[in-house]
Amino acid sequence: MAYLEGMQERFAVIALGGNAILHKGQPADPSTQMANLRQAVDKLTAALDRYTAFALTHGNGPQVGNDLIRSYRAFEAEGLPELGLADCVANTQGRIGHWIIREMQNHPRFREHPIACILTHVYVEKNRFTLDEYTKYVGPWRPDDEANRRELDKRGFVYKVPDGESGKIRRVVPSPKPYAIEEFGTIAALLENGAITICCGGGGIPVFKPRRGEPGTDACIDTFQPSEVVIDKDLTSSLLASNLLTYFDGAKIELVILMEAKGLYRTARCRDDEFIPTMTLRELETFLDDNSLDPGSIRPKLEAIRDFLKSGGRRAFLGPLDDFEKIFDAGAPVGTIFIQSPQLSLYD
Repeated sequence: MAYLEGMQERFAVIALGGNAILHKGQPADPSTQMANLRQAVDKLTAALDRYTAFALTHGNGPQVGNDLIRSYRAFEAEGLPELGLADCVANTQGRIGHWIIREMQNHPRFREHPIACILTHVYVEKNRFTLDEYTKYVGPWRPDDEANRRELDKRGFVYKVPDGESGKIRRVVPSPKPYAIEEFGTIAALLENGAITICCGGGGIPVFKPRRGEPGTDACIDTFQPSEVVIDKDLTSSLLASNLLTYFDGAKIELVILMEAKGLYRTARCRDDEFIPTMTLRELETFLDDNSLDPGSIRPKLEAIRDFLKSGGRRAFLGPLDDFEKIFDAGAPVGTIFIQSPQLSLYD
């Protein structure tokens, strides 16, 4: 049923997986990525019937990786300075936002809706990390030889030999938890006015505020500095949704995380008889405690959902973009619905 004027307002943060933009093994040319987004936008039309407005976040892993490789090759061939990781995130936010707006403006269902793309900076607590906090691989693969190791050392990069590989090294960076969104007020105001808002791409442009001097004195200066880290886009999406709970007092706020798999399974075997259609916050916390899920698994998505429910969110969804309209139906064979408490299963 289409969203009706006078109904309780309902907003969402919808996190689009990187696979919606570039499928594994596909060429990374813009036309291919826009064709994928055309299909994604068509599937997202169901959100127009469910929500007053929604924020759309997205991944950018392949695009940032390609930008880092492109920048490195330009440095090798022409001596051009390499772009920093934060700059590459900013570049991909603008480019992917442009592609999404183009496909929405060309879709008959979205054409009549206001749409905006917001360049988004997201704060992390620190800019110094221990070696075990370096978990995300970025940029080009390089031969594991003395010259490459010396060059990376000279530039202060941390690098590792990825698991299962030999003869290659790759730069690795931390992935700290976000705590604030610089442009949150602008994003919330756009949603309040009914605009579909594309934001927090790739988890946001990572920034931090080093404090110098004593608080309350002229020597105390907060600066706005980029950070060479990767922010998980699902954790940023959860942070955005949690902040919207306070901004839209009385409205329904939902977090929707989209991926390739049909939902959550009890084990990594992903058998149909192990599929979990619904889960409470308490059950989710137990699941996270009982399963040793590494950062590259589904764990960040589940942590994002947990954080949102703990901050007061009533309902969150995890499921496939291909069956987007079905993941909100508790009786459908796809999508896992997470609820804050068992009593909420009584409500739509």
